Amino acid sequence: MLAADARLAAADPALPGLRDVLAPLGLVRRLAPAWGVRSARVDYLRYKRGTSLLAGLVLTDDDGATSFAQALAVRAGAADKLAKVRRAGEADDVGRGAVVDDGLAVAVADATADRRLPGVRRVLRDADGVSPLVYRPGRRWVARVEGAAGPAELVRVYHPGAAAGVLTGHRALTGLPVPAVTAVRLRRGTVRSAWVPGTSLDRLAAAAQLWGQAGALAAAVHREARAEGLRRVDREGGLAASVTAVRSVAPACAEAAAAAAARVRAGLAGRGAVRVVHGDLSADQVVVRPDLTAGASAEQASPGQAGLTLIDLDRVALDDPLADLGSWYGALVATGAEAGDPAELLAPLLAGYTAAGGEVDERALRLHCAAAVLQRAVEPFRRHLPGWPDGVARLVAAAEELTR
Repeated sequence: MLAADARLAAADPALPGLRDVLAPLGLVRRLAPAWGVRSARVDYLRYKRGTSLLAGLVLTDDDGATSFAQALAVRAGAADKLAKVRRAGEADDVGRGAVVDDGLAVAVADATADRRLPGVRRVLRDADGVSPLVYRPGRRWVARVEGAAGPAELVRVYHPGAAAGVLTGHRALTGLPVPAVTAVRLRRGTVRSAWVPGTSLDRLAAAAQLWGQAGALAAAVHREARAEGLRRVDREGGLAASVTAVRSVAPACAEAAAAAAARVRAGLAGRGAVRVVHGDLSADQVVVRPDLTAGASAEQASPGQAGLTLIDLDRVALDDPLADLGSWYGALVATGAEAGDPAELLAPLLAGYTAAGGEVDERALRLHCAAAVLQRAVEPFRRHLPGWPDGVARLVAAAEELTR
């Protein structure tokens, strides 16, 4: 177990199983020996101090095959939550179900037994050639589905109550280069769209020209997308949640995080620019057509495919358009880029954005970059990276510096 994990577990005795979830191989082998798991890696964490820790797991079996699962630790005595997991496992007629340890207040469950994503089982029942790609317990499951007589598709499963909002985001960007939605089942929470061949922009080196094109694409979204039915981003709530998240896992950084959030609020107060935004814009949300990737992709482009396609439209909303540019910066810094002046770090993106008609206020951009970094400050913990406390501290410090 990581030393930081041990300290976190010691600081939260209300969750007796927290330590086991953070080092999940022993837990999975003890509760589900029939799964034949050789290794277990934490891929994603969602933590509410004193209440619960939910982990997305990548499991590898004795044959080397990988699969998704989840592990949950709750407060001692939270029998109602464990009972819900148990019932969802009993309803799982596709996968491995769920196993609950009431004494330690923990559970492990296959992704197919996720009670908030019942559509996963339906997808797996109805289709062959399904390759799961992403699993965020309780929120999203994504897979590629090979077409029996046609092109591959991407299928995303959400909680049924969230799927309509995703569809609204796609409709808002109609006419722009985004994946075509091919089927929607709101009661199942499933959204199918065309598979986009190519390589994500974050994986391509020496891509300054493509960054410029991405900036122009962002400007087109802000200029052309339709606002009907979209929600307004709650910046105040997002900043408050970010500070709370930092306080939960890195209390020593909480004061600096709160100070940065306060300066962002004050600095952006009264700024009235509102447009349709992607909401999670970053280089990994832009797919570059195969013939433009200098051999990085062996796929064939789809007929009529644009040079760049904007994907993952889950967070399309109404906000200050500079929030999208800040999001790009935040993703860069959160994944290891050295924090610095946004005007320099984002120069090719900003050049393309302004050439296509976008307007940039440098002070407001810095504050949006600070907000985006702060909102990603606990990503090192969520992704369970080695040395995650130092990673959280680095991001909080970067956010604070941007507000000065």
